[in-house]
Amino acid sequence: MPAVYEENITTRKITKLRPVFSSLVLVIPFQPSMWDENSIQSVLSYTMEIVQTKMKGRYSDECSNKVLARLEKLFAQLNFNTHRKSLAVMLTPGEEKAIYLSFPVKPIVFFNESVSLLDFVSNIKQEADFYYLVLNKGSASLYDYNNKHIGKVYEQNNEANALNLYKNASGVIEILNSKNEKAVFVTGSPNLVERFCNSAYYSKNYFTLLYDAAPFSDEIIQTLVKEITCHWRYWQSKFIAGRVMLAQKANSLISNTETVLQALRKSADGLLLMDKHFKHQLQKSYRTGSVVFQKAGELISQIEKFLTRGNRIEITETGLLKDLGGIVLLPNTLPGVSGVLSCSRHSEIAGGGNLFSKDY
Repeated sequence: MPAVYEENITTRKITKLRPVFSSLVLVIPFQPSMWDENSIQSVLSYTMEIVQTKMKGRYSDECSNKVLARLEKLFAQLNFNTHRKSLAVMLTPGEEKAIYLSFPVKPIVFFNESVSLLDFVSNIKQEADFYYLVLNKGSASLYDYNNKHIGKVYEQNNEANALNLYKNASGVIEILNSKNEKAVFVTGSPNLVERFCNSAYYSKNYFTLLYDAAPFSDEIIQTLVKEITCHWRYWQSKFIAGRVMLAQKANSLISNTETVLQALRKSADGLLLMDKHFKHQLQKSYRTGSVVFQKAGELISQIEKFLTRGNRIEITETGLLKDLGGIVLLPNTLPGVSGVLSCSRHSEIAGGGNLFSKDY
């Protein structure tokens, strides 16, 4: 059952109700392939109620009823087999769009003179999502933290050769994290972690967390996982900075407005990073026609197509991308990650370890 979000709506006194609306954007969690019919209907009905409440006291009844009728018709035509995680709807007097997004969002409904998908990106849910490798004497366990749950996805025991242990564990991580989309934390017995960090199987984009205790118990694992999740914005910023650095070293980084725009015109896919200050400037140029970004309209249109293809966008802290023009595209094929390991090689790479399905 999807979460239902309450919203405080301030009623404003408006002397004259508007007969027409300018533009509407709404974004809601939408995972119909994971929900039952009642849950889907509950989310859509609640969205209609929020839109109706937002319009009351601002727009005439005739205008509100037309918008709600258009939404109801659009909702009836949605793809209920999609495996995407969210839905963005954009309505203007002459056009309507439904865009399925591959990342979770917080619900938002708003009206404006000129709207774009950039208006909602600040509401992208930055939830903790990472892999967690634990190294103990003769054993390695890999956990996947996702959707506020942690589950074991790989385990190998009774391996006397530490290098084999490292090789097998890193091979599994390469399979599961082939696009390098999730941070990987390494913990466990301090001497084993240190040796792993000095081995050829250690990635420069892993994070080590040492805890001087043996054996590395479930209680310690839970403590460190909680510590990671409580400071997720910090770790996420470090992870993004690491991905940018690796891409720079491999000469695969696409940065600055014109270069990114050229890549998007050619339907490049991956992760788009945008500085918070850059986003504000881009939106301002789009709405006011400012010369700060002469191609603001085209860039926003290309970003919309980019998201429609199932790609992701993240807004970074101001200054993180200051030397890169405020905008960066990390292609799907990233340095140091082959991305071509086949499922038939699972047992070979696992080296006798066990791959588990997620237990969320």
